[in-house]
Amino acid sequence: MKQILCLLLLLPGLWQGVALAQGDRVTGRITGPNNEGIPGANVLVRGTSQGATSDANGNFSVNAGRDASLVISYIGYISQTIAVNNRSVINVELVVDSQNLNEVIVTALGIKREAKTLGYATATVNSEQISVNRTPNFVSGLQGKMAGVNITTMGTGPAGTAKIRIRGQSSFSGQNNPLIVVNGVPIDNSNFALGGDFGTRASNASDGGDGLSSINPDDIEEMTVLKGATAAALYGSRAKDGVVMITTKSKGSGKGFGVTYNTNFTTDTPLDFTDFQYEYGQGEGGKRPTTTRPTSGVWSFGEKFQPGMTQILFDNQTWPYEPVFNRVRQFYRVGTNFTNTVTVANNGPNGGFSLSFGNTDNKGIMENNTFNRKVINLGFSQNITNKLTATGNINYSKENNINPPQLNTQDLSVSTVIFTLANSMPFDALRQN
Repeated sequence: MKQILCLLLLLPGLWQGVALAQGDRVTGRITGPNNEGIPGANVLVRGTSQGATSDANGNFSVNAGRDASLVISYIGYISQTIAVNNRSVINVELVVDSQNLNEVIVTALGIKREAKTLGYATATVNSEQISVNRTPNFVSGLQGKMAGVNITTMGTGPAGTAKIRIRGQSSFSGQNNPLIVVNGVPIDNSNFALGGDFGTRASNASDGGDGLSSINPDDIEEMTVLKGATAAALYGSRAKDGVVMITTKSKGSGKGFGVTYNTNFTTDTPLDFTDFQYEYGQGEGGKRPTTTRPTSGVWSFGEKFQPGMTQILFDNQTWPYEPVFNRVRQFYRVGTNFTNTVTVANNGPNGGFSLSFGNTDNKGIMENNTFNRKVINLGFSQNITNKLTATGNINYSKENNINPPQLNTQDLSVSTVIFTLANSMPFDALRQN
């Protein structure tokens, strides 16, 4: 009986201990600068996963210990950490985070304006975001980083053409490319077709790249996209598809004199998802080529493969009549790209400069395709007076593109020939001839 009585006396103390472990109820209201309630603000008990959110009027309620601390946060406001100190009611006034509101964006004609004062949509990518996903052609590395901007690149290496579409197509015919502006100067971003025209069916044209392929990604300080006609009105009708503004570096990022060396090495490997039949070889009507005038080399409707069979090909030579596997890997090679950039920069109270030299060596996945690009960029900025600043940029690019891949050709492109070859066509015969 005495033991039962002692247990009953201890129960209130145990219950009180459990209540203290769970914490006391703390209520309050979260407001902004004008005493308006902030809905959806986060209230978290520091060091735990317990928390709550404020209602439509900014009121909240959470369980917290007497010695706990509350972390109050909301987008656009400075977070606060407040100790409970045995209080049951805590009212919090959040302060607006002015750092994000003072973001400066370079708009048309190089005019700098605060982001909150713009009446149109823009998208900005800085040098750090460009360098995170380093690619030989910096435009391909921007895919998915800007809302409303669709970027499509061709598989023709660092010198390839990039197609940029801002908010979709603006017309059914003609060019829909945005205007490219580098350091306030519009540049020609036309597609350079070597040996023909991209619009012709059998033009045998090669991809000679565009104006953006001449820019070294290590020289870019900021890239801003002006969306829509309102944003690009100062550039006239040529900016009807939007504007891509690129600002190159004009001084160092730190204080004083510095040297930066960037290197990047990537490889390109062709993918093969084909699933051809390897039971019957080259020929037509169930016959393999056995005469000096064989049939077309693109049909695989010949005889069934048997050990020891031979065939006579276009060179009037006798070759084994056997299946040729992995034709994509046999013809193409592993491409390599090696980029190096050395930058000498200075930054002081009255200005600075940035001088860089970049070299790109590329070996394409197709035999005899090489590309070399040398870029020299000089930017400087000098404060002459408190209200007068002189800036300048000089960019020199020299490119040597040997045998770029062919595009937009139905019968003459290399990829079309490789994929339509007969499955018993030996590559040694092609190399010798």
